[in-house]
Amino acid sequence: MENKTIALGHLNKFAGQWHTEGVVLPTASHAAIEVKGTDTYEWLPGNFFLLHKVDVLMGDNHVQTLEVIGFDESANHFTMQSYDNKGHSTLMTATHVDDLWIFKGESMLFRGKFSENDTVFSGVWEQLNHEKVWAPYMNIKLVKVGEE
Repeated sequence: MENKTIALGHLNKFAGQWHTEGVVLPTASHAAIEVKGTDTYEWLPGNFFLLHKVDVLMGDNHVQTLEVIGFDESANHFTMQSYDNKGHSTLMTATHVDDLWIFKGESMLFRGKFSENDTVFSGVWEQLNHEKVWAPYMNIKLVKVGEE
């Protein structure tokens, strides 16, 4: 089991403002959708929780989300509780193994990594389809502001 202080230290790489770009992959019913905007991560007082703010356009859809990330020592994973501008609330977990970050919710799964110099965070979101199989949904890349 990971020490809470060490685990929270892994979140330091996220702190700061990021330019976000990506694409929701095309399906039989819709074309690819461009994703563009910003993600901001900042520590709340005490440095026990990281606040994540999302402000992106997914095509014509403006998405704004607030997410609070913390570490659950008893479960040995991070918790990610989010709230968006459409009235949705989502709970996900996150794990960090070697260089790989995995975010998992009821119907969404992300696998991603930081670049060698920690200025790019990129990966693939997958969505649970009707057959209960994880299928690629969106490619995403965050580039730290000032590092483009």
